This record gives sequence, C-alpha cells and structure tokens, in this order.
Amino acid sequence: KSGKSKGKIEKFHQVVDSFIEEVKLKKLMEITELNRYWQIFLDEYYHKKPHDGIREYYKSKGITLPEKGITPEQEWNRDTRALVFLDSKTVGEAFLHHEKRYVDKGGLISYNGRKYEAGAHLIGEQVVIAFDPKDDRTITVYPKNSASFTARPVQIGEYCAREIPVPRAVADEPVTSRFLDVLEKKHKESQKKLADAISYSDYGE
Repeated sequence: KSGKSKGKIEKFHQVVDSFIEEVKLKKLMEITELNRYWQIFLDEYYHKKPHDGIREYYKSKGITLPEKGITPEQEWNRDTRALVFLDSKTVGEAFLHHEKRYVDKGGLISYNGRKYEAGAHLIGEQVVIAFDPKDDRTITVYPKNSASFTARPVQIGEYCAREIPVPRAVADEPVTSRFLDVLEKKHKESQKKLADAISYSDYGE
C-alpha cells in the first residue's frame, strides 16, 4: 500500500477512536445500541464534516472548491449517477474466505474440525472451498473440472452462533457523552425534516 493510502486509513482510524472515546461515556450494554450511536455519529458528524479526501480529488482535477470544503453528504447529494445495487448473494460471496483442501479416501473434506461430503468422484483431488468463518453449516466446493456445489457436514452437531461481545471499554465509564447526546438530538430532527419533506412531496402529486 502507498503511504498516501495508509495515511487515509490511519485518519479514519482516528475518527473511529474518537467515537469510541465518546461512546464509552454512554455505558452501553447492548451491541444494538452501540451500532445505533455509530450510525448517528456517521450521519450527524462524519458525513457533515468537510473531507480532505474530497478536496484532494477536486484539486487534482483543477477544480476550485468553497473555502469550507465539501462534506461527504454534499458530495453524495451532488452525484446524479443512478445507484447500482448488488444482490445479497453476490455481496455475501465477496466476503467468503477461500482455502484449498484435499478430498480424502472417503470422499470427504475436512474443515474446522468437521467432515463435509464431497463425493467419491473427487477422491484424491485438490479443491477450493469457500466459507463463512462464523457459519460452518455449509461450505461451497470448487473442483477444478466441474461445477461448484454446496457441501454439508456428514454429522451435524449442535450449532451455536458466536455472539459479538460489547467491548469492555464501552461499559467502563458511568458518565454520559454530551457530544453523542447532541448528535442524537440532531439526528432525530434530521429524520423528522426528511419525513416531512417526503410527506409534502406526496401531497403535491
């Protein structure tokens, strides 16, 4: 990675760190609440703050920007290109992990301490498997000379999904975050204005 891209990643990490420092003060106990405040933080602070990356882009194109710069929200609203949505299957496959495995003499593949049915016709062959590390109920097998297929464990035992724990730091402080309280209030006002605008547009049709 280039030093420039590394700097941008580190800058966003600083943004995340600043959110964590604020949300620690809320003494949250539920991951859903943590996610809710993160969305509020993005909507009411990060997306409304002038972005150096946007400034650099326009500067490279020789375009003069307002003195205050452009926020991510302004840039999003300015872009008139139609959105292209990917189906959930395509998105899900993009985040799968891939590894190579050999099919044993029983026609099985070993993964995560479990055996999966591959078929006698693949005995001895090396295949690629695609899997979700948090869900081993199925894997996708990609043989070299035939179509991919879904494989399931030969013996399905008790399955328990791992829950993502709330970071310890989140519940350490008893004091609320005034910053996030203000953002939450602004977020409610923004949502109300948006709802009113939509309602008014429907009335005019």
